Amino acid sequence: MRLLIFAIATACLGIALNRLNWLMAAPLMLVVLITFFNLIYFLNSLNRKVAFFFDSAANDDITLHLDENIQSGSLQALHQSMNRLNRHISEIRIRNEHNERFFHEMLKSSATGLLAVDENGYIEQINDSALDYIGMPHISHIDLLKQRNMELYEQLMLITPGQSRTIKVLHDTDLRLFSLKVALLNFGMNNYRLYSISDIRAELEENELDSWQKLIRVMTHEIMNSIAPITSLSNTLSRIFLRNNKPLPAQEVTEKHVTNIIHGLEVIENTGKGLMRFVEDYRKLTKIPTPAFKPIHINNWLNAIRLLIKNRLDEENINLRITKKGSRQELIGDEKMLNQVMINMLNNAIDALKGVENKKIVIGISEDMTGRLKISISDNGKGIPPEEIEKIFIPFYTTKENGSGIGLSLSRKIMRLHRGSISVFSRPNIQTVFVLTF
Repeated sequence: MRLLIFAIATACLGIALNRLNWLMAAPLMLVVLITFFNLIYFLNSLNRKVAFFFDSAANDDITLHLDENIQSGSLQALHQSMNRLNRHISEIRIRNEHNERFFHEMLKSSATGLLAVDENGYIEQINDSALDYIGMPHISHIDLLKQRNMELYEQLMLITPGQSRTIKVLHDTDLRLFSLKVALLNFGMNNYRLYSISDIRAELEENELDSWQKLIRVMTHEIMNSIAPITSLSNTLSRIFLRNNKPLPAQEVTEKHVTNIIHGLEVIENTGKGLMRFVEDYRKLTKIPTPAFKPIHINNWLNAIRLLIKNRLDEENINLRITKKGSRQELIGDEKMLNQVMINMLNNAIDALKGVENKKIVIGISEDMTGRLKISISDNGKGIPPEEIEKIFIPFYTTKENGSGIGLSLSRKIMRLHRGSISVFSRPNIQTVFVLTF
């Protein structure tokens, strides 16, 4: 309508000017100007509404509502669309606020200490558990931790993503043991380091108690198995020279009596030696020397171990292969101690292959996503039943007839001294894999 009026007024103005009818031209000029500015104002009002709408959205104003009861169909559709968009933005904002409140409460109540630090060292987020663990009521910059605990500060600076460090923190008179991890986060142009701090002392104490209970059960079983026959046999031997609770006269002692005594003493001696071996194995487990760390060339080391067990491999007709993925050439460790671990792993694999056709052992060298070295020893032997998996690392627990039960326990302890670990996976009669992670 505005365009139509403007067009008609302009045409009439042109005719009046053409006929030099100034009396008609003056009011028509006024109508043209009024119509023109009204049209410009109308067009600008749409721009103002759109601009006002986006300003409201930018300022988090969710109360904006445009009138939808108007005659103009196009304006009505525009107002309806803008109102729908406003409601949608409002719903997203409310949902984000709920999520933010939820995660804030979850962060606050988490037993794990969480600490987010930006590139300049300023602390973006920290929960109550983290404040409790570091022993400070509040902290705004990571450098302030130096005044409280320099060792913890240094550990936070040194740790890299993928690592897990165990640290000790003195809080008043209480010594706490924590597990420390870090992850890198990126939000737009901002980079953050997210630290997680977990108190593992209670967990370690529980695991330690459980380990001691298992160890005591095994030791009690072994000792009782040795002492019970000695006690029984000693009682039997003492009765050989008794009759009606009186000593047997010397002239009635026969060669059979002496033979029985000698045989019984031999049994007691052998049982005693077995008990001494058990104690000696326990001493080996508890007196592991401190590792002498030095670079070890992996290929040369594994080839040397293969030569050490070559005779047994040939006797058992076992095919041993060494495979490698990645460019890792060296590891840092005590070669003599790691020889014990590898030879024990390989001997266990050889024992598991008894009675198996097409015997195979594969030593695999690889690296995980964090760059940690992994050495796997896999075989296609009889495997380990699921109920035995968690028991095989218990000291003195063994399924072998002549086994001592300390090989895997000793290997695990050596790996821990190397800041590594041993894990095992087994599918009986298909594949068993022991993995050494450094």
